[in-house]
Amino acid sequence: MNQSPEGTLIEAISAYDYPLITYDFVEDRVRQFHDKFEFERFLKNLLVASDMQSINDGLSGVLYWGYCRSPRRAKNRVNRFRDEVSDAQLRTTGELFPILEGTGLMRLKRIGLPQFSNMAFITKLRTFLDPEHYCVLDKKIASLAPLAKRLKRQPTYIPITQDNERIYGWWVVLVPLLRRDFRPRLARSMSNEDYSTL
Repeated sequence: MNQSPEGTLIEAISAYDYPLITYDFVEDRVRQFHDKFEFERFLKNLLVASDMQSINDGLSGVLYWGYCRSPRRAKNRVNRFRDEVSDAQLRTTGELFPILEGTGLMRLKRIGLPQFSNMAFITKLRTFLDPEHYCVLDKKIASLAPLAKRLKRQPTYIPITQDNERIYGWWVVLVPLLRRDFRPRLARSMSNEDYSTL
């Protein structure tokens, strides 16, 4: 069945149902945000900080957010990351983040950060580094018709390959165009909460 671009965009927005929650490692508590921009700014500031501890906390915060619907899994993934990440990886990350251009997915993967090896979490990371220009591409969103027929996927993940990076680049250009073209119609088709994510 062919789905209209408008229907595809509504489906993509509905699929993106992550709460604005992460872990604040300085205050040692789960932190919930009420504003998307404040949430994105909090994680981005950690990711682009000049000290390795803040970068570590930012990366851990992205992981926590990505797994927040499963608290035990979130804790395990974050702990594993914090145990396995090396100072050299954090230093390389700190040097790359401020100068990263384009999608940068292959460059991010080459760092070898534990837990950040496939499309879902590398695009989550890329999105927090520049939320105005990038978006998350996880398994749920990759199942949408325009992406499903283009991406090379494995049963449980989407690998970072040159072809998949190119398709991600196409997707991040397409999403704002769809948003602009369909914004008035989407406003009538969606709840206020979903529409505010546009």
